[in-house]
Amino acid sequence: MMKGTGKGKKGRQILLLIVLGIVLIGSCTKTNEFTIGTGFMMPETRLEIVDTFRVDLSTILVDSIITSSKQIAYVGNYEDTIFGLITSRSFFDLKYDIFGEIEEKAIYDSAAFILNYTSKNIGDTLYPMSVSVHRMTEQIVPINLERILYNASTALFNTSSFNYEPEPMSTVVFLPEPNGRDTAVYLNVNAFGEELFSLIRSKDERVSSEDFFRNYVKGFVLTSGSVVNNAILGFAAGTEKLVLKIFYHINREEQEKKELVIKMGDIGRQFNKVDFDLSRTPLADIRENRNEVPAKLTGNKAFMQGMTGLYVKCKFPTVQNLMAGDGWKVLKAELVVEPEKFSYEKFPLPDSLYIYSGDKKNNMSMLRDGNNQHLKALFEFDDYLHENNRYTFDITDFILNELSDSYFDPNQSLILGLASTKQGARFQRLIVEGRRPPVKLKLYYLSY
Repeated sequence: MMKGTGKGKKGRQILLLIVLGIVLIGSCTKTNEFTIGTGFMMPETRLEIVDTFRVDLSTILVDSIITSSKQIAYVGNYEDTIFGLITSRSFFDLKYDIFGEIEEKAIYDSAAFILNYTSKNIGDTLYPMSVSVHRMTEQIVPINLERILYNASTALFNTSSFNYEPEPMSTVVFLPEPNGRDTAVYLNVNAFGEELFSLIRSKDERVSSEDFFRNYVKGFVLTSGSVVNNAILGFAAGTEKLVLKIFYHINREEQEKKELVIKMGDIGRQFNKVDFDLSRTPLADIRENRNEVPAKLTGNKAFMQGMTGLYVKCKFPTVQNLMAGDGWKVLKAELVVEPEKFSYEKFPLPDSLYIYSGDKKNNMSMLRDGNNQHLKALFEFDDYLHENNRYTFDITDFILNELSDSYFDPNQSLILGLASTKQGARFQRLIVEGRRPPVKLKLYYLSY
């Protein structure tokens, strides 16, 4: 912990207890707001609250985001003038099982992939939507990671891809009803279903083991084809949710209807491939600028979006000036982030934002709170005036650690995004201002 110089160590300890109570009661954005009386120390000792430190904002783009094991399949495309054209395809395979007996006199009826709606959608779902399913021509093989992430040693990313047949097995055009009475979309694959039904009934070698089965049914891709949609829909992709159903019947005295359910394969092999075109947006040159664009070149704004890998970066070039004077002690530090007004009327803001520390190369590591959990800030909504909507991070430990050697590294940054487990599972977005209102670093400190 960095301390200033001065006399009266015992008096400062007593003073600290009083000041901590004041900090918990309220806050202020002006300096020299509180003066501590002579009953404790000399009258020139003050609690100062400063929020005028310069904060340099930029938008950074990370090379890839893990999208496997998220148990959601995103399909469709959507375009706006801020985040450009975004297209998502979802890859998955089927689980091998000992399928059991199908009677010789069983009669095949139909087959379909069942896609169950979720509430995770972006865009306008009031227009018709097109979804196609393609058969893959190579197996899905996860990539070995250099280190364990989220208890996994392999993963697939928003940039991963595998070959598949260009002609779809099936296409369905429908009016999305994620909040309606219909809970699922049926993608009919009757020809494939009949073939698989016959192989299972005849106990063909291709369905006799997991290796044979995965070589025969390598996987599938859900796409929006060449159709321009107005939304990206998120379908449930747990092993019990995304399934292939084969319907058949047996003629007895009364017709007996049956179905064979084949579940989705391992969630580690289900992932979303996300393509995005920023060429007609404020971030058009981000790749040519080493994946970072300062806010001064993007209308004094910075941008965050989950699955495209965009984060908001904050640097604090003037904090080092605090070292110029003697007789100070930092008690608390907050980072206050207000979203751009009216930017969240159509796209709800994340309920919470998470914060990472970043180095010169934008390598990120989690900041943790006192419970060793990833440090986050909940969204505070001003439902009265709608003017003080914000996220407030307690970054006291970060600031104290940076000041502990009497030097604040100007290349050190704080990076804002979604939780590490959600960054590759959500399209949630945030736009923050460099001005009106700016992102603020607020320091509470004693000067004496």
